[in-house]
Amino acid sequence: MKIVVTVVGFVLIFLTGYWLYRVGQPFNAGMLTLHKLISVAAIVYLVVIVLNINKMAPLSKGELIACIITGLLLLGAVVTGGVLSAAKNLPAVVQTLHKVLSILTVLSTVAMFLFSRRR
Repeated sequence: MKIVVTVVGFVLIFLTGYWLYRVGQPFNAGMLTLHKLISVAAIVYLVVIVLNINKMAPLSKGELIACIITGLLLLGAVVTGGVLSAAKNLPAVVQTLHKVLSILTVLSTVAMFLFSRRR
C-alpha cells in the first residue's frame, strides 16, 4: 500500500507540474498551490515511512545512503521549484534542473524502497 500511495503522489505531482509548465508564467495560483501541497504531503509521507522502517530495525548503511540521497534530491527539487514559482525570466537551466532533479528523486525513491524491501 505504501508504494501505491507514493506512486499516486508522484503521478499527481508530475501531472500538476506538467500542467503548470504547459500554461507557463504567470502560474495559476490554485494549481501552483495544489502542486506544492501534494509535494509537501509526499515528502511528509516518505519521511514517515522511513522513520517507521527505522523503528522496526535500524537502517543499514546502504539504506541510510539511499535515504540521504533521496532527501537531498527532494530538497533540490523543492528549491528549484520555489525559484521557478517566485522569479520571472530565469535561465532555462533552472527549469531543466528542476525536471532532472524531480526525475532523479523518483528514481532514488524507488531505490530506497528496493533497499527497504530486503528486510
